[in-house]
Amino acid sequence: MEIDTKRTIVIVEGHPSERDVIRQALVDQDFRVEVTADYHSAIGQLAKLVPHLVCCNLALPRESGFELCEYIRNESRLRFVPILVMSDRSSPEDMAHAEYAGANAFLKKPFTREKLIKYVTALLDGPHTSRPSVRRLRRSDPP
Repeated sequence: MEIDTKRTIVIVEGHPSERDVIRQALVDQDFRVEVTADYHSAIGQLAKLVPHLVCCNLALPRESGFELCEYIRNESRLRFVPILVMSDRSSPEDMAHAEYAGANAFLKKPFTREKLIKYVTALLDGPHTSRPSVRRLRRSDPP
């Protein structure tokens, strides 16, 4: 029996075309990717597995990405899973709310494939106690 060592990423994105682009970028980097379209599907998926990373949009059908971040942070078995928020809602208030809800990083849409991989890699490769914060990753972005 072969042991699977691929890291699993859950994508929670309501827009099918964006979900497909993100999924393909991560699959091309040899990640195992699970996709969901909304908060309730994500909760169902997270009940079955503890991923290495969750990538979610703020604008989800019914409940928001903020609520998903709060759910993840309040679940003891998911508490330390890093969260990457991806959104076109990028006001300072939205970013602060995402960080307060539990996001580790905020990636403003539209973004390049390279920037997505940079954020994912930074979140996956750092130790739990020093995961990059929203502010620290944004400061390292080129102007």
